[in-house]
Amino acid sequence: MKNAQRNHVGVDVKFMPAHQLAASLMDLAIARGANKDRLLRGTQIFYQDMKSGGTLLSPAQLLRLMANVRTQVSGYDCSFLLGRRVFPGNYGHISNALLHSQDLQDALRLLYVFRMQICPFLHAYSYRDNQQLHLVMNDALGCGDQWQFLVESYLTAFVSATRLLLGRRVPFHFDFPFARPRHIQEYEENLGFRLNFSQPLLRIRLDVQWLNIPFIQQSKSLKWHAVQQLTQYEQINCGFVEALRNSLRNKRHQTLQETALSFGMSPATFKRKLKLHNIRFQQLQDELGVQQAIHLLQVKKLNNEDTASLMAFSDVPNFRRAVKRWTGFTPSQLRL
Repeated sequence: MKNAQRNHVGVDVKFMPAHQLAASLMDLAIARGANKDRLLRGTQIFYQDMKSGGTLLSPAQLLRLMANVRTQVSGYDCSFLLGRRVFPGNYGHISNALLHSQDLQDALRLLYVFRMQICPFLHAYSYRDNQQLHLVMNDALGCGDQWQFLVESYLTAFVSATRLLLGRRVPFHFDFPFARPRHIQEYEENLGFRLNFSQPLLRIRLDVQWLNIPFIQQSKSLKWHAVQQLTQYEQINCGFVEALRNSLRNKRHQTLQETALSFGMSPATFKRKLKLHNIRFQQLQDELGVQQAIHLLQVKKLNNEDTASLMAFSDVPNFRRAVKRWTGFTPSQLRL
């Protein structure tokens, strides 16, 4: 088996317990007056599944349920209310491991390893500059029209969880790749006021001194026990879109045909897989270009010539045009 296709799941694979996110979403929507049967229409989910600890759902089923909730529940706060329910929530051992972790740096390590058990729709990578940690967030499973809803939910969960674990609110900075929403008050109430919209990527930034402040309920023995319980189960490494990004991260100019081969698929099968996950191959290549350019220009503070060379552009003008097309900003503007 090729490395690129090792132990990842697609949006149509059932691995998410129904009594976790789906149950929270259903309860929230019904409490807001939504009709139970209409919420489940087209999802192939039965209401009794929510009460069963053994029923598994696919991400595609959850995404359809989210779409139904958004059509039936008025207002803009549903995603934020859902986020407040995620942690500690009904997630068992992973919740306990995070609750008893040493500090935010320790919790982030746990989240990276066990993210498919608590936030499978989203994956992140991090880097530091002299003052801040940068967490760049990406779609792991092809969320399509539900991406912003999920971003609002998971970022609310992240802020709420850190506040619970530290006993105070962390001054996070958020960069969003979409326009300032009309419901800005929900962002400010749940995420704070350090918000930037219409940015090239989705990113959380925080000052590095917050990483090592001890959590209120830290316990090495209780965390160890929770992690031991987690490792007894077969781990899913990542979602298909995340696996694809990882494959392309250091080979951004690789062709679709070459990438399909690395995943053990024909080009036609690979294209169908991309369509199923609401993603285009060129879109992924461009996203990775954006992230690499921002890292080299903003964090490394490299000049245009060195950045263009590292990104394998033939000349600086082509590099400038690509950055402008990807981000709407010039390299000089990004470097500020």
